[in-house]
Amino acid sequence: MIFKKQPIVALSVILSFILLAITFSQAQEISGAIYKNGPVPAKMIDANFLYGDSHYNAITYASDGNVYYVICSHNKKSGAQLFRYNPRTGKVDNLADLTTVVKEDRTKVINQGKVHCDLYEYQGKLWFGTHAGAYDRTYPGGHFMNYDLKTGKFQDFGIPAPNEGLVAMNIDTTRNKLYAVTWPGYQFLYYDIKTKKVERWKEAIAPTPQQGPRSLGVDPLTGNVYWHNMFSSIDVFDYAKNEVKTLKNANFNQPMFNIPLGKEGVGYSVGVSWRSVKWSDAYKKFFGVMYYSDWLVSFDPKSSEVEIIDRISSAPNRKSGGTEYSTLAFELSKDGKTVYYISPYTKPGGKVGDSELHLVTYSIPNRQYIDHGPIELNDGRRPRYCQGMEIGSNGMLYLVTWITIDDKNSPKWKAKFAIESDGKPALDIEKSNNLQEINLIEIKDPLSK
Repeated sequence: MIFKKQPIVALSVILSFILLAITFSQAQEISGAIYKNGPVPAKMIDANFLYGDSHYNAITYASDGNVYYVICSHNKKSGAQLFRYNPRTGKVDNLADLTTVVKEDRTKVINQGKVHCDLYEYQGKLWFGTHAGAYDRTYPGGHFMNYDLKTGKFQDFGIPAPNEGLVAMNIDTTRNKLYAVTWPGYQFLYYDIKTKKVERWKEAIAPTPQQGPRSLGVDPLTGNVYWHNMFSSIDVFDYAKNEVKTLKNANFNQPMFNIPLGKEGVGYSVGVSWRSVKWSDAYKKFFGVMYYSDWLVSFDPKSSEVEIIDRISSAPNRKSGGTEYSTLAFELSKDGKTVYYISPYTKPGGKVGDSELHLVTYSIPNRQYIDHGPIELNDGRRPRYCQGMEIGSNGMLYLVTWITIDDKNSPKWKAKFAIESDGKPALDIEKSNNLQEINLIEIKDPLSK
């Protein structure tokens, strides 16, 4: 009898080890960090807008199945342009020059050269605000406006703050309000869509020598609006009281956040601040990425608690502790549980214009970081700078990036060189040995089933 039971015991032990191995393997797959070599294949969508030199936030995958995005220009000869890309046909349409839309004469005033905020779809329209490219006091001020997806018509709601651009914006669709932060004065304001009323807090909400907030968080439950005030804390617009105040409990004045944040050759610095912040309905919290450090943090508006979750920088910087200028290409999945982030990496000694872009995802419930590798086009070029991304419901990701023009004998390179040599101030990203085009790129979402 004893010898008959031994094989059963042995088999039980073996099965136990197999189950443990499977469990361990599954645990390894859903937790920890994964570093992939890539590259992440991408397709460029050429809008052929050579006056374009930048992009910030302004991209959305709309309910009509098209991608809408703005390419900005610091050139006084051109305003920012709104484009539409149809993924089903591959067609790109230039919908408008935004300076022309608001009927301003660019020979007399500074262009509406940027849209620095997201494009928010509401009531069948895209809502946004404009901002200056080049700047002097002839700039009239940024406009609140929308674009009707069906009719193709624009509606201009005017200038809420004279001579001030709208550098950050968000919308409360429940209470019908547009919120914005201006530049260069860093005033906070709102526009009531129903009453057409503007209310503006004229005191600066950030120290003007510093770069102020670039992202506003709207709590859909309360209507309160939050931004990092650059003084190691968070300011809030209290919707019920119609007043702005500083939170006492939210404290970013910790050694983990306080790293050198200056930009060489620029007359301002970036204090401790989130670069971009998004609301997660799943957690009833905000999630954001911090300037330079790339800390992924959460902010609970109920408790004012800030939590450091993980570092979502590109794999080389995450491993080495290196830092880069963080991007605005930060999004949450539709269910609010996964972070998508485009993180740059520049080799030691290289210039910012020579960096590459890594696609990073982070599962919040599993605490799993994945660097999917550097992004690469099918012609071998690697985009090098990005400040905007959108997650399409078609299983694709959309980014607007800077891409080096390699062929110096091409008509495109020669045309771009002529534009860039015509008295236009050079951006930091342009200070490299090459010219670049600014275009939409399309990537298969690596997490899409």
